[in-house]
Order: sequence, then C-alpha cells, then structure tokens
Amino acid sequence: MPSSHRSSTVTARREIWHAATSYIELHLATSLNVDEVARAAITSRRQLQRVFAAEGETTVREYITVARMRRATSLVLESDDPLARIAPAVGYGHVSAFIKAFRLHHGTTPIELRRRHRDVAGAPRAVARDWVGARAGDGAGDDLRGAV
Repeated sequence: MPSSHRSSTVTARREIWHAATSYIELHLATSLNVDEVARAAITSRRQLQRVFAAEGETTVREYITVARMRRATSLVLESDDPLARIAPAVGYGHVSAFIKAFRLHHGTTPIELRRRHRDVAGAPRAVARDWVGARAGDGAGDDLRGAV
C-alpha cells in the first residue's frame, strides 16, 4: 500500500475516533449505543468497531463504560450529590444498576469509595482520583488514548 494511501487511512481513522469519542463524552447521560455513535461519527457500525480496536485498543461499549465510570468517580469524590442525581448524569436509569456497574468497575460501591476518600485525612483529591481511575490493579482502560 502506498504511504500516501496509508496516511490518509490513518487520518480518516483518527477523525472517526475523535468524532465518536467527543460524541460519547458529550452524551454520557443518554442511553448510548454503537449504532447511534456510528451515525454521529458518519461511519458504519463495523468501521467504528475497527477504529476503536485500532485507535483505542478497546470496544465502543467498553469505552462508553470507562468514560461513564470516570465521570461517576469524579462526581462521587468531588460532590455531595446523592446517587439518585449521579446515576442519571452518567447514563443509568436506576440507582441499583449504577451501583452494580460501579462495583464491577471499581471493586467497591460509590458510597464506600466516597467514605474512604473522605476518611483519608489530608489526601489530595488528585491522588485519590488516580487510584480510582482504572479498575483495581487490572490495568483495564489504562490505554484508552483520548479518553477523559
């Protein structure tokens, strides 16, 4: 493949990545699905899946989940908002579904994380944020280039 064709393919792939991830970040409170994100990025579902595999080493669904959990973690740690307000802000219609997803992602509940964070006397928020930015010790989501 000529290098000019290869570079235009890479450029197109990055444009799709940027359009899709920007759309996801702006619409975390909605019930996002792969087809909707593909339409927003003006590409096919299959091409979007290939782009996420190549550019982010992830799936569209996993990217959405990681982005939601990052936003949720920020809201849990940096606000006093009740879970009934946080859950819909990150795309969960039911608090119980949010708590279950949060526990699967972080290994703890949002309330327990908030309590532990506040119990750590004098710990800077950035340190706590770094600790909860990825799943406990499994490294999943650590290489989501362009993620929040």
